[in-house]
Amino acid sequence: MTRRNKRCPAPWSSKSFSPTEFSGGFDSDQIDALTQRGILEAHLMQASGAVGVLGEANKKKKKTKTKENNKKKKGPSTATAARTLSQDGVVRLNGILSASTAATLREKILDRRADAFAAISSSGEDNNKEDWRKYFADVLLKNNRCDLLLPLKGNRVLQTALHEILVASNLLSSILQIAIGGGDDATLYELSALISEPGSPRQPVHPDNPHQEHPPLFTVFIALQDITSPMGPTIFLPKTNTAEAHAEYNDIPHRDAFLESSPSVAALLNAGDASLFDSRTMHCGGANDEVEGATRCLLYLSFRNPSATEPIGNVGSIMPDIPKMTVRELRTKLAAALQDDSSDPFDDEREKEDAMNAIRLAAAKGDALAQLNLGIIYYVGENGVETNHAEAARWFELAAAQGLAHAQFNLGCCHSMGIGVPRQDLECAMELFQLAADQDHPGAKEAFDEAQEKMQTL
Repeated sequence: MTRRNKRCPAPWSSKSFSPTEFSGGFDSDQIDALTQRGILEAHLMQASGAVGVLGEANKKKKKTKTKENNKKKKGPSTATAARTLSQDGVVRLNGILSASTAATLREKILDRRADAFAAISSSGEDNNKEDWRKYFADVLLKNNRCDLLLPLKGNRVLQTALHEILVASNLLSSILQIAIGGGDDATLYELSALISEPGSPRQPVHPDNPHQEHPPLFTVFIALQDITSPMGPTIFLPKTNTAEAHAEYNDIPHRDAFLESSPSVAALLNAGDASLFDSRTMHCGGANDEVEGATRCLLYLSFRNPSATEPIGNVGSIMPDIPKMTVRELRTKLAAALQDDSSDPFDDEREKEDAMNAIRLAAAKGDALAQLNLGIIYYVGENGVETNHAEAARWFELAAAQGLAHAQFNLGCCHSMGIGVPRQDLECAMELFQLAADQDHPGAKEAFDEAQEKMQTL
């Protein structure tokens, strides 16, 4: 998530990696100042009163623990959650992922992080400065904090988790439906994991996006383990997703007073709980205590609001090979993934292979359009097929024999240039161009005239 004030790639576990290991990051010349600013803001906000707990603003006095009190807390209804999201800019969603799936995914993510750092380190001192960008997003404050990009293809553990979040439960997608007024048309913009280790500093308060009329993004942070205060939970400032709050925040001389007077809540989540927020809402990552803290791992997704037409101003944290897809398309693929273990709907290569097999089968059965398309694929060399001009001309000829104008034109080009055929044959080319021109194929008449002119110069 490339944002001016946000998360960042960094060391893992108990080892300390200098930010210079990830050279080229946008915050490399201001880390100390930003860290000190985060500390100052923490003091300012604590001076105004205790930080609340997300989702427990109206929490009543604790009762003696009983079996009933130990049950999983039920979250708000869909309508209530959507209303809270609109008014406060952030809402807590309990249990959108099972604790067991959260634990499995957490282990998978931490293994991927270890593999990523091993791959970066193995290149030695002369490593490519951009190597880390294959695994991490460029974000704020790199000391013991990272934003790890997650692959979807071949990642059954992640697919299973997303199926629980978006398909098995319709809570999140239903809230987006209300918040956006067509939530299934929102597009997946980010898919990554935030990991902070003991010693990671508190970030300065920030929105992910400047204020605009409609929320550009809706982001959900899902806890993959219980989050306690020493682990540095995300701090949110409710009701700061408004133009008025952004105006006060952007008034630099008075920003301290604004932060001191603004209520804040900490996302102290249980494993599988989530915070869903409007990207205009002020928030920050808390400091993970060096002594009492522990590894904090969050899965997060962001969805682009189709109603927000103004530029977002940052590049989302998502693997480059994950194609743009709507929530509807994502849900469909996730449902298919769990119905058939033998296929992976997120494997584009498999989809390309299936598409090629379908084209080949149709072409072999005499479908003229399939023969034309197969000829084009062989001519340009795409969809995993090597360029083969002779094979391209063969398929063009079969389609042309059935009267397909585009195939006649393409085969005429092959004969005109002597590509994919035994020799250049301008007379044959002119016959084919004329057949295509008789069907009003664009460019065929000009190609005929050009071939005729060539013949006259021979």
